[in-house]
Amino acid sequence: MEAILSKAAGLALMIFAGFGLKRLGVFRQEDAKALSRVVVNLTLPAALIGSFRVFRFDPRFLTLAVIAAASNLAMVLAGLWRSRGQSPDTRALYALNASSYNIGCFVLPFTQSFLPPEALIGVSMFDAGNCPFNSGLTYALVSPRTGKETVRLSFVLGRLVRSVPFMTYLSLMLLSVLDITLPDFVYQTASTIGGANTFLAMLMIGILFDIRVNREDRRQLVEILALRYGGSLLMCVLVWLLPLPLLFRQVAVLAMLAPIPSVTMVYCEKCGCAPSLYGVANSLSLAISLCLTFPLLLLL
Repeated sequence: MEAILSKAAGLALMIFAGFGLKRLGVFRQEDAKALSRVVVNLTLPAALIGSFRVFRFDPRFLTLAVIAAASNLAMVLAGLWRSRGQSPDTRALYALNASSYNIGCFVLPFTQSFLPPEALIGVSMFDAGNCPFNSGLTYALVSPRTGKETVRLSFVLGRLVRSVPFMTYLSLMLLSVLDITLPDFVYQTASTIGGANTFLAMLMIGILFDIRVNREDRRQLVEILALRYGGSLLMCVLVWLLPLPLLFRQVAVLAMLAPIPSVTMVYCEKCGCAPSLYGVANSLSLAISLCLTFPLLLLL
């Protein structure tokens, strides 16, 4: 518990550092765009490669990948439905922030502290269904709406092929299924580079963080967070009622209460969403997820 609280405090300090340096004039809000390109094209793929060093494909946990994919798709559709009739960038804002789960920086530490060792395999398989959405699939589905384009399969596939995190994840999954491992120095180098991912992402949150929102923006912020966590709690109840092993249900429920992944801000920026909204939503989701997860772990 102390380690988890320490990690959460560390993440908060990184966010405050970005916000404080922006207030001091060291950074400008526009600098977050450069950081976002580094995160999505370098440190995030490297973090994925480093995490797959101990990952082994296990067909018994495929159910969790299906649950993750289904919950992501449901939340994307819920975000689009709730924002129907609004501007394309607003629809993208709702859909992107309603879906995807921060597994690596949030769920894994809780899993290691509170659940049996085999739960780590379950979390990895949940992330197998989550990571495609987190790594570009949701963006590929909603980005045509911001450009007034028609969603076509060729467009979605094209976006995915050009997404460095998604193609990295797909390649690693294939290697895992074929039981092929990379040389140790590849994992070591990737882990070193990927170790900067959390810091850069949190720094980006701090730079983008801005609590000065007008009444309309506050309403949208409340709606987005209510949609995300209301939908997540509903899906947690549905999954808990399924005839699945207890460990499967514990992992799925814990994962679906995870906060918005930091990479979502990158895709929000690409879609032209309001920086103050998605920066604050990302920050607040971490606090909300912590408040929901601690009581949950006592019940599990």
